[in-house]
Amino acid sequence: MRFVHISDTHLGYHQYGLKERAEDFFDVFLEAVEFAISKKVDFVLHTGDFFHSSRPSNHIILQGMEIVEKLKNANIPLFVISGNHDRGSHIRDVSPLRVLQPVGLKLIDKGVVEHEGVFIGGLKYISKAGLRRISLREILEQYLEKMKNGFKILMLHQEFQPFFPDSALYSDREIPEGFDYVGIGHYHIAQVPFSVNGSTVVYPGSTEFTAYNEKEEEKGKGFYFVNVDKGDIRAEFIKLSRVRPFIYVDFNEEDIDGTLKEIKESLDKIEKDKKPVLVLRGKIRNLSIADVYKIIESEGIDREKILHVQLNLTKEIKDITDSIRVVSISDEYIKEEIKKLIDDPQLSSHLIEIIQHLKSIDNIDEVKKILKENPEILEM
Repeated sequence: MRFVHISDTHLGYHQYGLKERAEDFFDVFLEAVEFAISKKVDFVLHTGDFFHSSRPSNHIILQGMEIVEKLKNANIPLFVISGNHDRGSHIRDVSPLRVLQPVGLKLIDKGVVEHEGVFIGGLKYISKAGLRRISLREILEQYLEKMKNGFKILMLHQEFQPFFPDSALYSDREIPEGFDYVGIGHYHIAQVPFSVNGSTVVYPGSTEFTAYNEKEEEKGKGFYFVNVDKGDIRAEFIKLSRVRPFIYVDFNEEDIDGTLKEIKESLDKIEKDKKPVLVLRGKIRNLSIADVYKIIESEGIDREKILHVQLNLTKEIKDITDSIRVVSISDEYIKEEIKKLIDDPQLSSHLIEIIQHLKSIDNIDEVKKILKENPEILEM
């Protein structure tokens, strides 16, 4: 038996308000599906956040249909659970994944299905508030009771320690013995498969970069190709080739020439057809955010080679005593402040990106125009 395990595709995410970034998420999703078809796998698993929004546009729904129909035409079933981004609300609306069921998507948000002797249990994302009312372990034990003799798969989209330090969930406590393969979404950095209570636990990570993380950059983006032979499970991480490149440069206000040289050298090393996103990190004291943008525009950096410039900078200013104090407007500070109000790490990261994108624009009328033309920026 062979299958592909993919997760957190976030189809429709207009990162930085750019249509090109939304197409990137579709490109890599399609690449993973084409791989599955080429290998003639028995089925595909998707462990949540298929869509980036619970209310995707008609265009994004059509992209989802194209993905599902490609697999259906190849006679490859696609089993999916809802993540925190696309689970919908019984009060506001149903999950957009329900729209794709008639074209072949098999949604398993709670329960167990059997496919040619393989038992697949799925559970959609449950919030921290929801977990206070129910027992995750009891639900999973009930799943095992419904599974007969055969290969047993569990699909989850939850926040487990140590990947989510603020979580009270521990996989060795919540996942009972009896499952053969446990696929988990929600955490965007792919992990080497490991064992929990006799189960092989696999985190594929996301298929594209939704927010910067150094470890995420080191591991790369991809999915798992899983071979099962007489109970032996071999999971191979397949790197995606269509991922847009990101360039990360530490901005040094005292050595602007050196910074510009590093940017140019990094651009020259890009071999992919897609233009990279340039991310500048560090601290600025005498320059403003607008000044940094002007430097990039005027100092020989070929903007035709760059899709987008993202500034993750901390601004230092002088107070009335002429001493220097740090005004913490960095991503980390913003994240800590947002975390006081919002528990969801993915939502926190999304809000940070919105703030970073909008604070780089000096003109309020331009901000209004961008939000009006790209309402999906504010989609949660």
